Amino acid sequence: MRFAPEGTNYRDIDPWDALYTARDKEQTLNVTIVNVRSINGHGYTWEVSFGEQEDLFGIVGLIPESESGLPEGTSMNWFKHQVVAAKIKGIDRKNSIVALTRKEVVEENLRRMIEQLEESEQLLALVRASSPSGIVVDIGGGVLVRIPRREIKLSRAVPVEVQYPPGQFVKVQVTGIDKAAKKIDVSMIDPWQPGEYVRGEMVTGKIIQIKDNIAFVQTKPGLVGIAPYPKSEQVKIGETVKYQVQRYDPDNRVLHLVRWDEERIRGRRRQRARKRRERASEQRY
Repeated sequence: MRFAPEGTNYRDIDPWDALYTARDKEQTLNVTIVNVRSINGHGYTWEVSFGEQEDLFGIVGLIPESESGLPEGTSMNWFKHQVVAAKIKGIDRKNSIVALTRKEVVEENLRRMIEQLEESEQLLALVRASSPSGIVVDIGGGVLVRIPRREIKLSRAVPVEVQYPPGQFVKVQVTGIDKAAKKIDVSMIDPWQPGEYVRGEMVTGKIIQIKDNIAFVQTKPGLVGIAPYPKSEQVKIGETVKYQVQRYDPDNRVLHLVRWDEERIRGRRRQRARKRRERASEQRY
């Protein structure tokens, strides 16, 4: 009989039983990609972790490129530090190695999606990888679709990888379903909608990049504007700040902003009110 230290459960400190159960029942597990490496020159392999307890016992999960389920031409390096779903295919307890497949999970989900989705349907997709050539989005269940740069509605002067970083959600629309080829095509829904903003409106945005005294501010997913960023600014990348809209041109994807200054706004309102009173006074005389 085995006894766990006081205040713990034996399963918490010995994860092997849980891993064997997951293998036998073909359970889907969420694992984190911690490294990409080449083993004996046989292509690339993801090294994954199952959680803190497994890391403690030195258990290493491996997903070879052939079992990654990635679309052709997609780099395995793009997914480092991301969470993916996989099934256990084999266990080598002596060497603390667990072999997994993501491919089977994705293929199962793709089959279900092809049967359930309809063309023109809108989906909320997760950006999994981003590069100057375009983005890779997860439209559900790990099913990945590449969207080339030419089809992305980019804000002016904002790099693809800055505007659409991994982890951001975007809206897409299903444009094609090929059951024979087991393929789903999507296109991005343009976030630059007419009438989204008007001059003088107060908006809240997150600073996603600072370059040459210019702050790139994301007000909505896929909608990025620019604002002056003087050296005296105290805010940093990732912070949320209030801005005032100076110009919004959806056709040319331009959004110009300035920091929201309550005192300045009140001053302009007082100035406009004074001018109205002066005009009214002139008309009376």
